[in-house]
Order: sequence, then C-alpha cells, then structure tokens
Amino acid sequence: MQYKISVPKSWNKDLAYFFGLLIGDGSLPLSKSIRPNGQYQKRYCIYFICNSRKFLDEVYLPIFKLLFELTPHITQVKGKKNLLFNCRIHSKQIYEFLTSMGYISGRKAKIAKVPQTLPKKYYPDILAGLLDTDGGKKGSGFGLSTASEQLALFCMDMFKTLKIPYHSCPWRYKEHIYHQIYVHKRDMDKILKSIPLKNTDKINFIQSYMPQ
Repeated sequence: MQYKISVPKSWNKDLAYFFGLLIGDGSLPLSKSIRPNGQYQKRYCIYFICNSRKFLDEVYLPIFKLLFELTPHITQVKGKKNLLFNCRIHSKQIYEFLTSMGYISGRKAKIAKVPQTLPKKYYPDILAGLLDTDGGKKGSGFGLSTASEQLALFCMDMFKTLKIPYHSCPWRYKEHIYHQIYVHKRDMDKILKSIPLKNTDKINFIQSYMPQ
C-alpha cells in the first residue's frame, strides 16, 4: 500500500523538537529482512521507545503526523516489569529524510549530536525534545546523562547561553567517559522560562520544586 507522505521543506521548531525526541529515545536501526525469494532487503525503521502512553498520544503522535502526515504504530514491549511502548513506523522516505538532515542511523549513544545544519534559533526546541525524553532527576536537580561528548557539550553551551546555572559530572566506565549535566533545584524554574518542554511529567516534576 502506498501512503501519502510529506516531509518538511526546511527546519522549523516542530522538526527541531522532534529531532530532540529521537536523539533522546529514538533510533533508526540498521536492519535487514529476508524476502520470500531468499534475498536480503534493507529495513527503513523509525523507532521511539517511551514509558508513557499519554506522552505518545498527546505529543509524539501528533507531531509525527504534523510533520509527515502519517501515524506510527504502537505496541507494548513484552517481558518488562514496567510499562514500555515501542512506537514504530517503516518508511524509506522518512528514514532517508531524517538521515539527510543529520540524524545518525545505527548505534548512536556515544556519537549522538545536534545536526550542524540546524539554525541556532531552534536550539531551545531540540533541547526541549532531548529533556522531554532523557531528562529527569539528577543529583539534587533536573538534567540528563549521556555517553556522547558532543551532546554533553551542546547541553552545557545551551545552559550557558540561556543563563541557567548547571553542574557537570563526567565519569569513566569501561574506558569511556559519560557525562551528567543537571540544573540544581533552586534554578529549575529557569528551565521552564527558557526551554519549551511539552512533557507534562517533566514539567510537573520541575514545578513541584518551585516556590508556591
């Protein structure tokens, strides 16, 4: 079946935010399947893993449909103690569009980065997507951990640009340096003022530490 697909003609705040979501909890795996004739064919999969069906329904699915005029399929991941959902779609056109815009296919954890072509005015939006997925309680505040040095540097540069005080805690594990960047609870209100988060769970967590 042929689907009607559109892709954005240029960067915009919705695409930047979507990229942040994918950098956080998405993937474009390098995979193949076997055809009935025994030949291998490349699979063009876009995955997004999430523990909140509410976030998928209220944020991820609407923004995916807005950008590409398609709605991914959601399945619950079996064998997990806690709820976990895999939101996936197979599309060569969308897959190749995302990689052409700078998304890294395959194993990205240690090499994830912000696309070089992204205009700086959309940096807060991609950071919002990243924090809406990987963001959470870190140390005595809110932040994220990453295995990517480039992503860590981007987050620190953004906090500096937005004048949000932060803490950086790198550590070494199995010959690789990981990074934790977080904002102390006394400064977390600055996140909501400068970064357009959409995940109500993250927003509520931050607001719970704000003065009443």
